Amino acid sequence: MKKNIAILVAAMLVTGCGYVTNRYSMSADNVMAARSWNGVMVNVGNFTEAPNTKASCNYKGPINTIDGESYGQFVRNALVSELTIAGAYSESAPITITGRLDRLDNATAFDTSWSLDVTLTSSNGKSASVKETYKYHGSIVGTTDSTCSAAAAGFVPAVQNLVGKMIREIPKSLL
Repeated sequence: MKKNIAILVAAMLVTGCGYVTNRYSMSADNVMAARSWNGVMVNVGNFTEAPNTKASCNYKGPINTIDGESYGQFVRNALVSELTIAGAYSESAPITITGRLDRLDNATAFDTSWSLDVTLTSSNGKSASVKETYKYHGSIVGTTDSTCSAAAAGFVPAVQNLVGKMIREIPKSLL
């Protein structure tokens, strides 16, 4: 029995429990960009994601959002937060924007980066694709835990950049 417990504890230490992103924080640049819409309001509907959308770190464990929501929901909530503060979000707006997270990829070895691709669709039938590749500081020479923690910490700025691109794309392609 003691041997089985020791093996279980050792397995948990080796495999790890995973890593967690930070909570989303808004970007002043994104808010200012949405304010430049000059009174245009949009609703933000559901954001889905491609099947098997997962992020992990060097086979050490998953990278999960801090509140346990899906990555698509995290991106949606980020967009809603930015638009709300900018005064450009309304559930009763005539245009609803939905999204699909087509790609979520994180590299934690040589090219430490997040890659996110989103397809936005407007209720008026128009659509647009937005892509972000965000490089963060990580190193294969560092410990796995430090590299994985850097990957988790790099998710929020990657989403901030993605949301900024979405905010700039919406008035050009979707309204």
